Amino acid sequence: MAAFKDSEFGSITLRRSRLARYVRLKLDSRGVISISLPPRTPLFVAKQLINESRTNLRHTLARIKARRPAYSEGDLIGKSHTLHFEFNETKPYTHRLEQQHLIITCPALAEPEKLEQTVFQGINNALRLQAKAYLPRRLNQLAGLHGFTYQRTRFGNAGTRWGSCSSEGTISLNISLMQLPFELIDYVLIHELCHTKEMNHSQTFWQLIATYCPDYKKRRRELKQFHPHLTMK
Repeated sequence: MAAFKDSEFGSITLRRSRLARYVRLKLDSRGVISISLPPRTPLFVAKQLINESRTNLRHTLARIKARRPAYSEGDLIGKSHTLHFEFNETKPYTHRLEQQHLIITCPALAEPEKLEQTVFQGINNALRLQAKAYLPRRLNQLAGLHGFTYQRTRFGNAGTRWGSCSSEGTISLNISLMQLPFELIDYVLIHELCHTKEMNHSQTFWQLIATYCPDYKKRRRELKQFHPHLTMK
């Protein structure tokens, strides 16, 4: 996977795939731009596509930015950390975790992009810490309660999935799960545990889900109100 720099939109990811038949542009819910293209397609084709799509990209990025809530002093991050701002004109933009506090150091008149990046990094670290402390223990509890087995857990912050399960029994979990209500966390964990028996979304899979989570339809609807990426609360 490669990338190139655009003067307006910054880094744009390039994904070359033998399966790709066309050049496709994607803008995900985080505002990340990527282009997939066949292996031998020259770079100028991707740059041309960006230029042709520039107006639409600007409008869509503006809508995404407008949906992002601003984080404020005292906000709860995940389940256990509270956000605090420490203003200092001489120190660089930094973040640190102290017990149950996420502390952002920045100037009083902070540059929006630098501040957003620092807050993002701090939230990422806080949620990862929480996820590693809570999710494996809860996954193990649910597996033991319902008779599931799995090999191991992994953590990430992919912007499109709450979790996944490999055919080898590895359950991958998005650290943004720590921003969900506990009952929705349990639904995602049960969902992935059921994939250790049914690696699909067939009728049999949903019947299995219903066995361990009878109100799964309600929880699925509620889950759609949240987004599996770190820029949203």
